[in-house]
Amino acid sequence: MPRRPSTRVLLFHPDRPPSASSIDWVVERQRHARVLVPAGLAPGADLPARARHDPFSAPESAVSDSAAETAALLAGEPAPSRFVVEAAALALLVEAAVLVFDRDLFRDLIALSCWSMNVPERPSDGLLAQHIGIASRVPAEFSDTSAQAVDAILSGDPERVRRVARARRLRARRDGPERFGRLGRKSAGRRPAIVYLDLLVAPAAGRGAFHEALRRFERGAAETLLSVAAAVFC
Repeated sequence: MPRRPSTRVLLFHPDRPPSASSIDWVVERQRHARVLVPAGLAPGADLPARARHDPFSAPESAVSDSAAETAALLAGEPAPSRFVVEAAALALLVEAAVLVFDRDLFRDLIALSCWSMNVPERPSDGLLAQHIGIASRVPAEFSDTSAQAVDAILSGDPERVRRVARARRLRARRDGPERFGRLGRKSAGRRPAIVYLDLLVAPAAGRGAFHEALRRFERGAAETLLSVAAAVFC
């Protein structure tokens, strides 16, 4: 059976689409992967023409609908915004890395963060591309925590949700520096590098609406949604 291509999710602010040079970089460095553009961002975005062709594509409708529903339930004011939650949920559902070119999105991503690191300067293209591949494996690496996360949400107990989120945060703080240490010493600079995204830390995660929505998910999909994904600043 042929190996399924690795997947990325392109995240950008709807008012600030990625530049043509950023899209060209993705084509050059990630041509082997599928690069999904979230449905909530694609229709109104003034994307460069190259982003309308391979390796860019739309997610499958069922996955897209699940990501959009999750975003509607977990988005907050001022953060996390709906389009950030949608991209994070999509990345979790398809086990992908999130690609970000907009530094101003860092604060919005932190609203879903269980760990992050900065670096002094942008890594080389080769090193960055290599670590995007590493980031795409984070959801699978944290999948052993997913059942506990789903059970915490379904329990309806906010304190249980916080305990599970705290345990994953501690694990992420150990895992991240080891996994991404070659990018630079943690917090050694002001340039964003990696953010681990965990929907459990969203303020609305422990509320009844998300609890009820998660009950409608097939168990495997619910566990996939409640793993941890990584965003990479390119």
